[in-house]
Amino acid sequence: MSKYLNKWLGDYVVKWLVIPLLLLIHLFTYPLIHYLYAEVKITPVANISILGGQYFLEGDKDSFAGNADIFFAPVINFSEDTALLPIYQGIYSNTKDVRELVGGGTLTREVLDNSLTLKFTRKFSDTFKGKVKAGYKLEYLAETKDEKLGDGLFDYNRLVGGIEAEQVFGGRTSVRGRTDVRVGYDFYTMSYPNYSSLVSQSAVVIDTATFTEISENAGEDVLDYSTHELFVEALHSFNETTIGKISYDISYKNFKDQTLVKSDGSFSSKKRNDLVHLLTLGVAKNLPKITAALYNSVQYYNSNQNSYDANRTRYNSNYYDFIQDNVTPSLTFNLKNNSRLNLWWDIAYRKYSRRPSQDEEGNYKTSEISQTTNTTGISLIVPVYKALSLKTAGNYRDSSSNNRYEANYRYNYNTSNYFVGMNWEY
Repeated sequence: MSKYLNKWLGDYVVKWLVIPLLLLIHLFTYPLIHYLYAEVKITPVANISILGGQYFLEGDKDSFAGNADIFFAPVINFSEDTALLPIYQGIYSNTKDVRELVGGGTLTREVLDNSLTLKFTRKFSDTFKGKVKAGYKLEYLAETKDEKLGDGLFDYNRLVGGIEAEQVFGGRTSVRGRTDVRVGYDFYTMSYPNYSSLVSQSAVVIDTATFTEISENAGEDVLDYSTHELFVEALHSFNETTIGKISYDISYKNFKDQTLVKSDGSFSSKKRNDLVHLLTLGVAKNLPKITAALYNSVQYYNSNQNSYDANRTRYNSNYYDFIQDNVTPSLTFNLKNNSRLNLWWDIAYRKYSRRPSQDEEGNYKTSEISQTTNTTGISLIVPVYKALSLKTAGNYRDSSSNNRYEANYRYNYNTSNYFVGMNWEY
């Protein structure tokens, strides 16, 4: 099945997606060329946060460190209907955290993100507009204090392109009853330049015959993949203060060099592919002094990849399959002098379909892994002078699971942090 699906995505995507995309780009860029010599209006939008604070893992505090976040987007309006948005975002974090990397929670130490996106928009009518975008992201991630940025095992770069259409229904005389619908398609590639299969590097430690046998189809760039993503989102205004949201995303990931693990621990010639479904429902109520919101997201992750535990000669099929439910309520208070206080809580429950739980020594139990993660956060922004504000933020996260074996991933932990610094908006 996956063979024919890959053929369709590979052979026919050029005919049915690339060529129409080029035509759309031409349709969008023609008015751009026309307006190049007309009056151009540039509206810069920027947000810079520089914060310092501490991180606590299992009660042990880390040294004082800093985070920085930069967002810059000079909106270039060629006309009332045509605009170009170059968007740059940079994020630096020098504090420990547990992040979802490859199949589970991994402790990280330092992160540096840089991304640039070009988004071209055109308004075709009062109710319909389209967008074309292209972007690139580079992330450096260090897992230990001694590891230098740029040498991380999970450093990656991401190249993305996509199209989007937005249609407005109703709401011609008032906001009440208005529905905004967005549909789009994205294609992106993920590449991990520093990561290669451990099996492909094992020729120096095992005999040649064994190495040849087990690594013939193991793959080297096993984390690299490409993704086709379709999404649809609808925002409905029930009245002037209440907005409802529903969205659905479906993504197909194709791992070009990661072959499937067989029941005997060897590798087949078939490649891994994942299918991800994400459904989100939410509602927000905007009042003069307070904004209340509640969102619920359900994700179903389906993969054909398996796992083999060589130490215990245990084969686990569909190792990465899970379903996860996130419920996120939040409150934002509009205080005096344009100060804002935000409180939020996220509770996530994940249940793996085929990944068995283990005790502290790694012995397998009869139940599958389940994990509950609670995260609460608070932030306060107080204007100081013009666009400059004082910002304080903190959060606490607690994760618990029936799995006690954590040689590969972290399932049971608690973390907290606090940060204080300055925020500048333009």
